[in-house]
Amino acid sequence: IQSYAWRAKNADNLISRASQSGKVARAARAGYWFDRDCQREATRLEGSPGGMGMGRRAEALASSFGWYRCWDEASGDDLYVLLKTDWSSDGKDLDRSGHSVGGGMNRSGHGMNRSGHGRSLGFRASSRGGGGGTDGGMSNKRTGAGRRSQWAEMLTPSILTDGSPAKDEDQSKLLALPETVHPVRRAELAFKILGREDEFRQYYESNRFGDMKISSGGDKQNSDKDKSESRSSLSSLTGDDVSLGTDRIFFAKSLPHLCASLVGFSAVEAALELDNFTDEDDTIIEREMVKPIDKSSVRMSAATGRGSTFRESSERYERALVTELGNLLRKRSVGASLVELARASCLMAAFRSALKIVHPSSATRKNDRELLAMDVDIIMTGLKVAQEEQLKATTKYVSDDRKEPMPVPRTASQSMRFDKYRLAEDGNGGGPPPNVPEEEVINFPFGLSEMKQKRMNIGNALDSMDPSLRSHRGSVNQILSETELFTFSHAVPHIIKSIHARVIVFTAFSLSQEELGQVFASKQGGGIAGYILDCVEECVAVAAVGMKDGYDHFDEVTVEQAVQTTADISALQAALPRLFGTIMRGLCHIGLVKADQLEQSFDYADSVLRGANKACDTQVANMYSMVYEICRHKIDMLIDFSLENFSWVCKSVRDSPNAYAESLVEYMRSTFLCLGPMDEGSRAGLHFSCCGHVAERLVKLLTEEAEDADGKSKRMSHNGNIPPVAKIDAFGLKNLATDIRHFEMFADSTGVGQLKECFNELKCLATAMLDRDLPMLLMPENSGARRRKYPFLSLEKIYCILEKYVGTGLGEKLMARGGGGTNRNDFLMLEKKEVIQLARIVKMQLDSNM
Repeated sequence: IQSYAWRAKNADNLISRASQSGKVARAARAGYWFDRDCQREATRLEGSPGGMGMGRRAEALASSFGWYRCWDEASGDDLYVLLKTDWSSDGKDLDRSGHSVGGGMNRSGHGMNRSGHGRSLGFRASSRGGGGGTDGGMSNKRTGAGRRSQWAEMLTPSILTDGSPAKDEDQSKLLALPETVHPVRRAELAFKILGREDEFRQYYESNRFGDMKISSGGDKQNSDKDKSESRSSLSSLTGDDVSLGTDRIFFAKSLPHLCASLVGFSAVEAALELDNFTDEDDTIIEREMVKPIDKSSVRMSAATGRGSTFRESSERYERALVTELGNLLRKRSVGASLVELARASCLMAAFRSALKIVHPSSATRKNDRELLAMDVDIIMTGLKVAQEEQLKATTKYVSDDRKEPMPVPRTASQSMRFDKYRLAEDGNGGGPPPNVPEEEVINFPFGLSEMKQKRMNIGNALDSMDPSLRSHRGSVNQILSETELFTFSHAVPHIIKSIHARVIVFTAFSLSQEELGQVFASKQGGGIAGYILDCVEECVAVAAVGMKDGYDHFDEVTVEQAVQTTADISALQAALPRLFGTIMRGLCHIGLVKADQLEQSFDYADSVLRGANKACDTQVANMYSMVYEICRHKIDMLIDFSLENFSWVCKSVRDSPNAYAESLVEYMRSTFLCLGPMDEGSRAGLHFSCCGHVAERLVKLLTEEAEDADGKSKRMSHNGNIPPVAKIDAFGLKNLATDIRHFEMFADSTGVGQLKECFNELKCLATAMLDRDLPMLLMPENSGARRRKYPFLSLEKIYCILEKYVGTGLGEKLMARGGGGTNRNDFLMLEKKEVIQLARIVKMQLDSNM
C-alpha cells in the first residue's frame, strides 16, 4: 500500500512538472486530487478481494488507470461482457467455456506417461489442477462473493493464484522429489552391477526422452500419413495431442497444463542430477566396486559416466520441449484474443521464473527468452487484436441501442461514489477546498455528465404557428423540464468503458512482454508507453467508425437516428482529452513515463489525441452529410409529390400558403425539433442547409428551361426530379410570394439568426416579377437602379421566367382590377405583348454582355 501511494505521488509530481500547454497534461489533472483519491484507492486496494500477489497486482494496475474512480463495479456491467469477442457465444469466449478438451486431452489416463513410471516422472498436472480446473484465469462460477475481483480473474491465470486447486498437490510433489526419484537411482546401480548399464540408459532414454506422433492439422484426406502427422515431445511428456483443440481451449486449459508439466519435468531432472543428494546404498556399492589400482578412474566414472550422458540427453530433451512450447504459442497467438494474450504473457513470465528456480543449472536457461518469445512483432499483433475487438464490441453496442438520448439521473448520489467522505474531508462541511478538481462522476466520467441538452424554447414557435396552442404550452414545457436528457445515447458510456478496459488489458499484456525480455522498437513518447497511447487512438478510431456504420441498411435510417449517432460520436470526441489524461496518469504511475522523457511523452500523447480527434471529426462530418442527405431526400420527395401536377397558372390569388409549402414547413419543424442532441453549430448548419435546399429547388423549378434542345417538354430534370415549371402567370407568382412569407415566418420562429436569408434569392425573383416598376428597371439605362433595389436579381433567371410567363389578356386585367374585396392592383400583370417586349430587351442585354 505504501508502494502504491509512493507511485501515485511520483505520478502526480511528474504531471505537475509537465508543460501545461498541452491538452493531455491539463486533462491529467482533471478528476484527480492526490490527497483525496490516492487514500481512497490505497484503502480499497488493501481490502480488495484480489488477495495478495498477482491478484493485488492486477487490482493496482486497474486502480492506477482510474478504473474505480470512473466506473461503479457494482453497476452490473461485467468485464467479461465488456471484453468479450464472440458475441454469439454468450460470453463464453473469455475462457469460461467449460468445454471438455476433446479427444486430444487426458488420453493418457491417470497421469501415467509412456515410460510407465507414474506421476512422479511425468509430473503431469492432474485433471483438477491443470486439465479440468485450469481455466486460464476464470472459472465457471466465482467461488463465493468477494473471493476474487474481476480484474484479478481477468488478468491472472488461476494456476498462478493462491486459491489454485492444485497448489497443495504440486507443493507436496516438489517436496517429495528426492524420495520419488530414489528408485531410479537404485535401478541404475542394479543394472550397473550386472554390467548392463548401457542397456539401462538406452531403455530409460527411449522412454523418458522420446516423442510421439500427432496429427499436424493438415489435409486429413491425404492418403500419405507421413504428410498429415508429425512428432511432438510435449505430447510424449503429457500424453496429450497438443495439436488438437481450438485456440480458446488451448489458452484456457492446454497452455497452463503444458507449463505445469514442463516445470515438473525440469524439477525432476534437477533432482536426478549427480550429487544433488547422497544415497547410502549407492556409497556401499561404489566401495565394493572400487579396485585399489584404479580408484581415480572409478570416481571419474561415477562422476561423469552416470551423470553426463543423462544430463546431455535431458538438456536436449528439455530444449526440445521449450522450443516446441514456444512454437506452439507463436502459432496459437495469431488467433488469440487480447485477454488471452495478456494472460498467456503473464503465464509465460511466471513460467520462465519457475524454470530458473527449479532447474537453474540447465543450459537451456540461457535460451529460454528466445525460445519462448511469442513474436518480434507481438506488440503490433496486440494492437491489431485490440482494434478488431473494439470494432466488434462497438458494433454490438450500437445495434442494441435504441438511438435515443439517455436520461440524466435525478440525483447525483446515484452516480457519485465516496459521497460519504466529502463532509469528513471538508472539516466544516462547506464544500471542497478551492482549486481542487472535482472528482469523476461514476459511470459518467471524462466530462460525460456535463453533456446535457439545452432546453429548446419552442413556446414562441408554437404560438406563432397556432395561437390556440398557447393555453397548452405550459404542459409541454413541463414535460420537457421534467426529463433532462444527455446529448448521447446509452451506448456511449458502454463504448468508452470498453475502450478504458481494453487499454488496461493491453497495458498488462505489454508489461508482461517486457518482463519476458521482449525488446520493442524505439518509439517517440518513451518506449512502450507510445504503443499504449497508440492503442487508445486505434480503439477510438474504430469505435467512431463502428458507431457510424452500426446500421444494417442505411435506407432505413431516420433523421432522429442519424442525428443521435452524430451526437454520440461528438460525445466520444469530447471525452477524449480527459480519457487520455487518465491513461497518462496511469502510465506515469506504473513507471512507463520516464522523468528524462517527460516532455516527449506528453507531446506524443497530444499528437495521438489530435489523431483521435481527427478520426472522430471525419466520422462526424460523414454523419452530418448523412443527416443532410436524408433531409434533402425527404424534401425532394415532398416537393416532387406535392408539385407533380401542380398548376402555376392560377387565375386567382390565395390568402393562405399552398399545401406544398405547409407540408415542407411541417416536415422541417419536426426535423429541427429532433436536433437537440447535436451541438449548437451543427444544429444551425442543418437549419441553413435544409432551408437553403428548399429555396434552391424552388428557384430551379422557376428558372430552369422547361424544354430540351429539341423543343420537347422535359418529363423530369437531369437528377430525376420533377421537370421545371412550364407556365406561370402573375397570380401564380403572387401565390409564390405568399409561400415565401410562410417560409420566412417559420425561419424566424426557429430562433436561428438570419435563417430567413436563405430565401432571399427566391424572394427577390418573386418580388421583382410582381413589381410594377419592373419594365422600367429592365431597361439598359436603369441597370444601376435595378441592382440597388434587387441586389440578388439575375437577368438570366428573369429571362427564363419571362419565357414561361403567361400574359394576361386585357379583359382579365380589367376584371382583376375591377374586382371587389381584395386589392388586386398591388402587383404587376403583364399582357402577352408586354412579355414578348420585355423578353426581347433582356435578351439583348444578355447578348451584349457575352
